[in-house]
Amino acid sequence: MNIKYISASILIFLVLMLLFYGCAERSLPSDMDYNVILEFPDDGDTLNNSRAYLDWEYYSDANGYKILLWREDSIIWEQIEFNSSVKTLFPLTDGFYRWCVGVRIGDGDFGNWSDTSSFTINQRPFEINSFVNTPGTARDVTSIDNYLYVADGQAGMSLVNAEFIFQLEFLNNYDWDGQYEARGIFAEPIANILAIADYRGVPPIYFFDITDRLNPTSAVSGVWARLCEDVCGIWMRDTLFILAADRDDGMYIYDLGTPGYVNQRGSAYPAPAFCNGVSARDTIAAVCVDDVGVLILNIADPDNKVLLGSCDTPGKATRCIFYDDYLYVADGICGLGVIDITDLENPTYIYNSDVQVGDAQDLIIAEFDGNSYLALAIGSEGVLFYSLENPAMPYLISQIESMYAYGVGADERAFYIADRDWGILAVSLE
Repeated sequence: MNIKYISASILIFLVLMLLFYGCAERSLPSDMDYNVILEFPDDGDTLNNSRAYLDWEYYSDANGYKILLWREDSIIWEQIEFNSSVKTLFPLTDGFYRWCVGVRIGDGDFGNWSDTSSFTINQRPFEINSFVNTPGTARDVTSIDNYLYVADGQAGMSLVNAEFIFQLEFLNNYDWDGQYEARGIFAEPIANILAIADYRGVPPIYFFDITDRLNPTSAVSGVWARLCEDVCGIWMRDTLFILAADRDDGMYIYDLGTPGYVNQRGSAYPAPAFCNGVSARDTIAAVCVDDVGVLILNIADPDNKVLLGSCDTPGKATRCIFYDDYLYVADGICGLGVIDITDLENPTYIYNSDVQVGDAQDLIIAEFDGNSYLALAIGSEGVLFYSLENPAMPYLISQIESMYAYGVGADERAFYIADRDWGILAVSLE
């Protein structure tokens, strides 16, 4: 055997081993020894959203990436991710932002930082003014005299100061014995009554006296609708009635005409499927009955509720609201439905807006600058906003993404979003 050939082979082997182990000591392999490349958004982009999708080049040997996000001169988010993209986990309001990403190989430090890139958030036509966290899981919200009352899940009821919509302020939280999960809320400013649908609570509808808006006090609450999902109210013959949607039993009506008492009127109107929500106008009630659709009832005699008509919907009817000759329905994964109720005995499904994302949970209508708008909470995709210029065919004009929007409320200044993770957000026309 050729001795020179063997010596050369050994020498090559030793050199390769030295190179291999030497490279293993380095913070990055030689073929990845370059800075992270940011891919989206492009530097200087303007985004019309409340969450920013950030994307960068993938490194096959990466053991995590660190993202830094600035607003003005302050770092507002520092996040470690193991994928090469992420969406911000908190609401972004209008402004100028900068960001960069570093990569980690093995158990070393983060390095090879990208260049710093920038983007601008410019939400139109609706924009987030401010937000405030609540102690529980915000499920629904209503507004009276610049105060927000929140059905706050297992935390009961929370109170928020909305005098300045650009600076919402958490004020207080109210819990009570037997409270389970507050899912719906209704406030009546004349009677000074606040009613909370407390699913599985004892009692399942809890009343507050809100004569002093800042200091709600417990009121009579001896009613039974064990799986109460939703509540609303209506005045008939100078008496306030509370309507409740019980998931299993159907729709109950309670009479608050006698001070200090809540009287059940008749038996629950049975629902052919899960009873999710209820709305009322004049002497008419609309009841959302899951995959059956909507029932239209005459409740002029609360002791003898009469079915006038019904309308099937393509999804699972969850909440509804009256507007002129129409009934708008939050219809689960099928989005927003429109029912013509000109003939109450023959309600007709005439329009559907299904954006193929989210799960429609709740809806509210408000008027700003002389125009009517509808906000539709769609769960994991936030809230959709519609113009009602043509009420028979609502026109989608905007979206505010959030982590999980359960409910929406409104006053003459803003919409309010009840979000599972973010609490309460104030959103107004820009």
